[in-house]
Amino acid sequence: MVKKIIIKNYDEFEERLEDQDVEISNALVEVALANINSKKRFIPALEIELEEEETIYDISLDTRDMVGTLEQNLEIQERHENYETCFFIKEALDKLR
Repeated sequence: MVKKIIIKNYDEFEERLEDQDVEISNALVEVALANINSKKRFIPALEIELEEEETIYDISLDTRDMVGTLEQNLEIQERHENYETCFFIKEALDKLR
């Protein structure tokens, strides 16, 4: 299931990516965990709507990079003390390795 996030403009989007925004991380992790056994190479994950630009970015997860994606998001989740999510990420990483 694709998660939709509405953001004011591209500058805010860039800033949130640089800051490793937890809302974006939560959405990516949720989609990744739901598709951990997927046979598809690319999984639609996020729809980022930029209100001011009237633009939509579709972001997909590459299953070949699933371990790296989960590892990167594990760090974000740890910083935000989302330990339950960390547990599920670690379980998924153990399965994938």
